[in-house]
Amino acid sequence: MARILPFFLLLLSFNLPAQEDFRIVGYFPYYRFSLSDQINFEQLTHLNIAFANPLMNGELEVGGQDIGPVVSLAKSYGLTVLISMGGGLTAEWRDAWQFWMQAPNRSAYIHNIMSMVREYGLDGVDMDLEGQDVNALYSPFVLELRDSLAAEGKLLTAALPGSNRDPDISDAALSAFDWVNMMVYNWTGPWAPNNPGQHSPYSFAVSSINNWFSQGVESERLTLGVPFYGWDFSTNPVSSFTYRTIVAQNPDNAFTDQAGEAYYNGIPTIQNKTTLAMELLSGIMIWEIGQDSYTEYSLLNAIYETVYPPAASSEPLVADALSAFPNPFSEELSIQNETDGPLSLRLAALDGRPLQQFSVGARSTHWLNTSSLAPGMYILQVVGREIPQAYKILKQ
Repeated sequence: MARILPFFLLLLSFNLPAQEDFRIVGYFPYYRFSLSDQINFEQLTHLNIAFANPLMNGELEVGGQDIGPVVSLAKSYGLTVLISMGGGLTAEWRDAWQFWMQAPNRSAYIHNIMSMVREYGLDGVDMDLEGQDVNALYSPFVLELRDSLAAEGKLLTAALPGSNRDPDISDAALSAFDWVNMMVYNWTGPWAPNNPGQHSPYSFAVSSINNWFSQGVESERLTLGVPFYGWDFSTNPVSSFTYRTIVAQNPDNAFTDQAGEAYYNGIPTIQNKTTLAMELLSGIMIWEIGQDSYTEYSLLNAIYETVYPPAASSEPLVADALSAFPNPFSEELSIQNETDGPLSLRLAALDGRPLQQFSVGARSTHWLNTSSLAPGMYILQVVGREIPQAYKILKQ
């Protein structure tokens, strides 16, 4: 019988970049600051505090919150901390942005931004203006801001859509960013209630990477954005929910990407996307860390342990209790439970879609008919256990 290798062991066989160079960027909006004591900041490399926006007098505000305590906490873990600017704008913020980005006003506004950077000891600025707010004023503003930040050794990054580049982002402005956080989510949502489905499938990650490569952005200047939230198409209007909420409803939801008409990214898909980012890019980005499940089903932990596989434990892994033959397989897969208790298993596609769920009795064999499966890699998930576990198997 061929042993099923744990997922993290299989990752070690890939040609991955040096771990110390891989970014794990988490956005942390001001309205989640109360969760600071629950988040494993040590599993991040960068924290983007969201969002700072101007008032008409040029002063900056972050939802009326003092960012100082969060900056200090993140710095105590050695994180690089940026202030993210923009996000979902109110009418007042939008009017202020359009006023202060104009050439006669730009320098004074950038002076205020730099004052905030210095006051809180920030490491840089992340630009997250989107949609209609990316216009002819955007690129000249970015270039002037870049000059001020670079003069003090500070970073300038941007959150940009995965699927397209706005024509108002010039080549010079795009080159000004130290890296781009690709927002690879919201493929569908409440704006398309008749188009239910995954809003952040694995295929979207692949196409987004190809899109930005085609724009000439180097791999070391791209991070792959993943969502810690989903869209529920059973409600009218379509509503959002956090990953924490869907896992609290049923822990088994952590191992798939769909519960009824609610669509999201579970642990296997997040692991696969992290592996993709490690193979092709310089990091992974999270919107947003306040939506995670602060339990053994944490998506941030799934990312971290994919990048930094845990040391071998002296306790037996579930993989030691499972064997499969043949692996690779074709028409049938024999799964042997070598433990003294039953195991609940789920066969899933590489993007996390559940295909079959079944149980294998203690010290018994289950013959799984796989004739309908297309050739490729699949995931065998152990469900209903305290520690999430998933294993790759291959159909020829």
